[in-house]
This record gives sequence, C-alpha cells and structure tokens, in this order.
Amino acid sequence: MEETLRAVVSRLRDQGTVLAIALVGSHARGTANPQSDIDLVILVQKPSDWFANQDWISCAGQELECRIEEYGRLRSLRVHYAGGLEIEFGITDPGWAALPPDSGTVAVVREGFRILHDPDGLLSRLQEAVARK
Repeated sequence: MEETLRAVVSRLRDQGTVLAIALVGSHARGTANPQSDIDLVILVQKPSDWFANQDWISCAGQELECRIEEYGRLRSLRVHYAGGLEIEFGITDPGWAALPPDSGTVAVVREGFRILHDPDGLLSRLQEAVARK
C-alpha cells in the first residue's frame, strides 16, 4: 500500500494545484484490512476544476468505476481500479483546514490522519489544533 500511496501522491502533486494531502481513515490509524479503501483528503484552490476534468484519476491505474459523493464542504470521487484497488479522493479547498476547525473536520482528524504533503503547514496546524481540543 505504501508504494501505491507514494506513486499516487507524486502524480497528484504533479498536477500543480495541490496544496496539501492527508491519508485518513483506517489506513491512517493502522486498522485497515485487505478490503479497506484508501481515503485521501486533497486541498486545492479550485475543487470544481478537479471535478470538471477527471483525467487525473488515472494516477492509480485503470479506472473501472467512478462516482461522486457529497460530504458537506468536502466532495469525493470514489474510484474503483482494475486489480481491486479503491481510492476515495476527498477534494476540498483550504477552508476545510481553517482554524478553528468545524466538528466534521475534527471527527475526520481524530479518526485517523496522516499528513502526506503539506509544504505550507495547513494540515500540520489543523492537526495540532485538534490535538489541543
């Protein structure tokens, strides 16, 4: 999983508009099983651009199925790939990580949160704020 994750993060960063990426959920907290999906939160300036042009979802292989899911401020693309891999790409703007965090963001961070890309410290500050709550 780590090799796949590194490759996906590298390809996402190559898009040029990614501000930060975090692994969340079971993989982040170390409780994933072989059927667990990979859950990512991706902070970008214009989330609508990522939904309008979805060519980037090939970053993890051949797409078999893709569907959009709504979670308030965060919209996800749940992608099933050939070979059984499933990734949920949660795409949102930097406001998702704003301080003080809302209850939904706090829940996500508390349920497993591992920073993968955070050059400006957006997610680090969020993680620290949640730890202090």
